[in-house]
Amino acid sequence: MTENTVDMFADTYRYNSVVVAFYIVAWANQNKVTINLTKTQKLLYVAYGANLILGKDRLCNEHPQAWPYGPVFPTTRKKLLKTNLQEITMDSEILAEVREDDYLKEVVKFVFEGFGNKTAGQLTAWSHRANSPWEETTHMSNFKWGNEIPDAYIYEYFSQIINVTPQA
Repeated sequence: MTENTVDMFADTYRYNSVVVAFYIVAWANQNKVTINLTKTQKLLYVAYGANLILGKDRLCNEHPQAWPYGPVFPTTRKKLLKTNLQEITMDSEILAEVREDDYLKEVVKFVFEGFGNKTAGQLTAWSHRANSPWEETTHMSNFKWGNEIPDAYIYEYFSQIINVTPQA
C-alpha cells in the first residue's frame, strides 16, 4: 500500500466512538473479561477494522490515530480516563441508543471471540507488527504522532486476517 492510496471509505459512520467503547467495556464486564483502557482502545481498533471488512463502512465517527503505544481513539481515551471501567454495564445510560442493536452486538462478539482473551500488552504488540496499519503509518513521510491511520491501510490489513464467508 502506498501513502498516495485514496481512502475508499466515505466520511460517514455508524456510531459515536465513545458509545462503541462503552459498549465494549460493558460487554467485557458482563462476560467477566478483564478490561482496561489500553485493551479497550485496541479492541475498538479491531472492531473498527472488522467493520470495514464486514460492514464495508466506518464503525465510528473517530479515526484511529498512530500513537507510540499503537492505535488510539483520542476522544474515547480522554472520556474513559475519567471513568471507572468496572462500573460500566449494559444498563449505562450512554448505551441506550445501541443496547438492542443486533449489528453492534455481532461485531463486538466477533471481536471478543478473536481477541478478547489477549492482554492489553499482547494487543499492543500485535498492533505494532511489521506491515500493520500502525507500522505503515509511522513510516509515512512527514509522519507525526497523532496522524490518522488511513482506512485503506486498515482495510487491507484486516482483509488478510478476517475470513468473511458468504452466508448460504
